Amino acid sequence: MAIDLVELLGADGARRSADVVEVVGPASVTRWVRHGRLLRPLPGVLVLPSRAGTWRTRAAAATLWTGGRLCGRSALYLSDLVADPGPLVHVAVGPARHVAVARPDWLRVHVGPAPSGPVAQGLPITADVDSLLTAWGHAHARRGTPREVEVARGAVIGACRRKRVAVDHLQEELAARSRLPARRALGHLLEQIARGCQSEFEIWGLTELLDVPGLPPVQLQYALQTAIGTVHLDAVIEEVQLGIELDGAAYHRSPDNWARDRRRDSAVLARGWVTLRIDHARAHRDPPATQEEITRAHWARKATLIARPPQQRAVDGRSSIILPPK
Repeated sequence: MAIDLVELLGADGARRSADVVEVVGPASVTRWVRHGRLLRPLPGVLVLPSRAGTWRTRAAAATLWTGGRLCGRSALYLSDLVADPGPLVHVAVGPARHVAVARPDWLRVHVGPAPSGPVAQGLPITADVDSLLTAWGHAHARRGTPREVEVARGAVIGACRRKRVAVDHLQEELAARSRLPARRALGHLLEQIARGCQSEFEIWGLTELLDVPGLPPVQLQYALQTAIGTVHLDAVIEEVQLGIELDGAAYHRSPDNWARDRRRDSAVLARGWVTLRIDHARAHRDPPATQEEITRAHWARKATLIARPPQQRAVDGRSSIILPPK
């Protein structure tokens, strides 16, 4: 009877050799390997030749061989915290697992405390905090690349923004990992996130744009109650009711997002606030001119508020709100 190898090896195209032998016997496995119908990329693991070069099959093979869990960027990909897994497969194993044999160049094995975590998309992974720290360490190690650093930073920012991890939890774990590469840089990034930064543009803007000499300090991620609900402004100068929105390079080009921003601006205006929007390209092209624009907006707002009659001013206990005339 003909054996369907695709069905035999399953959806990932990878299975332990011992499990296949148990079904079809050792002679068939030996013959299929000799004829190239099956491959052994790792000891004790069989894969389909047509799938051998795919990331998913390599990831499955790595977990079958090591008995470990996918970690770092590999785990972040499966848990939807990065857009692509990159060219490597990262797997975490406990100290008792001996993996000293030669490994393929696509595989990185991280030895440490016995890993734990959930199953994501059918494969075992480490918990988000551990995955983030492993990705950060690998990206900043000797063989790391600028692209991997960019991905690791984006994953940390995104995980905190989406509340997948708490900033203080990451800070606690970071404090316990004294040998993590670039741990000071990660600590600084977490401090900026804790202040309210939710993107690389906001982090850059905090030091390069928003700290304007002669102006009051800005508040980040300011919550303003409006007719359409709570609007979180990227930054505000509260005393003049000026909101500053940092429009990212891609997000705000979407027609749907553009319409959403206009609706937010109208709701903010109805509360007596105005919004100054700063786009990514203009800010990076000429930071001093952008700071001058913020300065002019601040003083224009200050002059406007001073000119308002006293009966149009009220205090809600948190900020000065300009009420529309009755």
